[in-house]
Amino acid sequence: MPAQQETTLTTVLSDRLLEVPDYQRPYAWTTKQLEDLWEDLDLVGPKGQHYFGTLVLRDVRDDDGEVRTSLDEAGTTLRHSEVVDGQQRVTTCVVLLDRIRRRLAGLAGDGIEGAAAIAESLRRSFGVVVVDNVSVPRLRLGQDLNEYWTSVVLGDEQYVGGALIGGAARLAGAVAFFDARLIELANGVDPTEFVTRLRELQRRVTAGLRVLVYEVASAAEVGVIFETLNERGRPLTELEKTKNYLLYLARQIPDGRSDDLAAFINSRWAGIFSALARSDGGMDDQLLRVHWLATQNADLRSWQGVASIKRAFDRSRYVSASTRIIPSSFRPDEPKAAFDHLYSEVKDYVASLHHCAHFVAEMFDPHAQFVAFGSGRERARRASAALARSGVVALYRPLLCAARLRYPNDGDFYADLADVLDRYSARVFVISQRRANAGQAKLASLAFDLFKKRTTPEEVLDAVSVLLWRYASDTQVRAALESETENWYARRGHKYFLYEHELSRMGSGEQLQQFGYFIKKGNEQRTTEHILPQNPDPGAACWWDSFSKEEHVALRHALGNLVLTLDNSQYSNKCFADKRGAPLGAGSTPKACYAQSSFHQERELAAFDTWTPDTIRARQKQLAEWALERWAVSVPGTDVLEPQDAEPEIEAEGAEDEACVESSA
Repeated sequence: MPAQQETTLTTVLSDRLLEVPDYQRPYAWTTKQLEDLWEDLDLVGPKGQHYFGTLVLRDVRDDDGEVRTSLDEAGTTLRHSEVVDGQQRVTTCVVLLDRIRRRLAGLAGDGIEGAAAIAESLRRSFGVVVVDNVSVPRLRLGQDLNEYWTSVVLGDEQYVGGALIGGAARLAGAVAFFDARLIELANGVDPTEFVTRLRELQRRVTAGLRVLVYEVASAAEVGVIFETLNERGRPLTELEKTKNYLLYLARQIPDGRSDDLAAFINSRWAGIFSALARSDGGMDDQLLRVHWLATQNADLRSWQGVASIKRAFDRSRYVSASTRIIPSSFRPDEPKAAFDHLYSEVKDYVASLHHCAHFVAEMFDPHAQFVAFGSGRERARRASAALARSGVVALYRPLLCAARLRYPNDGDFYADLADVLDRYSARVFVISQRRANAGQAKLASLAFDLFKKRTTPEEVLDAVSVLLWRYASDTQVRAALESETENWYARRGHKYFLYEHELSRMGSGEQLQQFGYFIKKGNEQRTTEHILPQNPDPGAACWWDSFSKEEHVALRHALGNLVLTLDNSQYSNKCFADKRGAPLGAGSTPKACYAQSSFHQERELAAFDTWTPDTIRARQKQLAEWALERWAVSVPGTDVLEPQDAEPEIEAEGAEDEACVESSA
């Protein structure tokens, strides 16, 4: 295994001459990366440390296999090492340290005591060292850049060539960037204070930035370490990245609260992972999004993974202004206040996320106990189970999570909310076939307002009903249900519809297979029966005498022609009379037929003498009336609400929206 250690740039260069191999890409950092580094240095504080990244080194060996070494003018043995990875970081730091050196040298020329010695020390340690009476750079770049690097960037020559391109142009950009920052550092202070600031900046670069150094001995080990660094195995989830970032923030606190907060984060994360293990797969990153929309920002566009967490808990908010590279505050209590905020805000966020993880795990679990609820527990369980069967889950999680976070013991409110959302799913998605994210922005907004106590539970329930009505009024729902041209069989939602219809017919003590049985792979087709067969035998007069070719095409997949069953192969293409059969009488032999089915809706078909286009239409109207009662919605003032499309929604929300409605496809 490659040897590894966490260390500083000073330690890395103390006994080495580094070389960037020619096969590595040239210098590539632009203003974005330079600004990020400067911010890291600004926020690290006078005694803080910041993990800067990984550095992979490989000793250069002579033909005889011995590590190549050189002896500098002070008698120090220097190993020659290739920078296999991390050359961009090291190069940038050397550029910055050299610009600091030049400023100190200029101050020495103005007579500032001690500046010359510091400048010379920087030159020997990070810039140029004398080996065998020849000045060589501590860091040598690839062949195409090394001449410009040594003579212009680290040296004192003026560049007189043509326009700079590629890596040389970016090196020149880094020089200009740091020169501009150092000018800002000098503004408004005397030379002595400027030296103090330069020394502090130097310390932050050489001792505050921490690098994880891997030392590899062979090309094979280089391959191993790249395999690890490039995360070709399982990449970190957003949830894991969030935990790491919060632990990093905890590390910034200089007192005992650092370890306390880190222990709290680790403990709660263990609970989060345990809770998510009970829920459907893929919930790790969804949890962060659900919690974010419910508690941080309801704008759907605001969620950008761990980047959003970093913005919400930007470490610049928790760094004392008096500890910045350019101090801007001298209040004695200001550093303490910054860390007070860090400790309390991160702890509150983690505690809330931990609770949300457990709530998410319970949302659609048919065996959820809802132990925090008193009254409403059973209703909450039933409504949650029905909502889960609709196939719509992701859309509602922020609102349901907000309800639990704000009213953790109110089972009646949660049951009412799950119930109205079940009606929303049935009417808006399963029946009216709205797009998968219909109402998403409004539902997220309601979640956030509920969590912030800007609205009451009663107002939320009314608002969901109003939104539901605008997407799927009774007129729209009836039209969709009675349509003779709609292919209901192509919708996965027809299973949900027929299953709920069967449940409504059942009496106390009756049992029905779990809904999962009917949508299980392999069962999809055989658990839906076409009363009028999809493909009747060409000579089957019992069907063709009642249906024209056009009527068959139009009505075979109509809702009124579908019924839930356990195995439709037992009915095949039989005539209706054979499918209908007769109730099991004394001394008769059981047979597969509607009249003897264990399902109410099949037995109800036995009441029909024939099966015709009018019969299908009549049954479809009956189903429509049942659905309007089963998923009825009461909206105050519906007489003045015009059915219409609700506010514009986000069309592209990625996989999250793809998963919102699986039963209405």
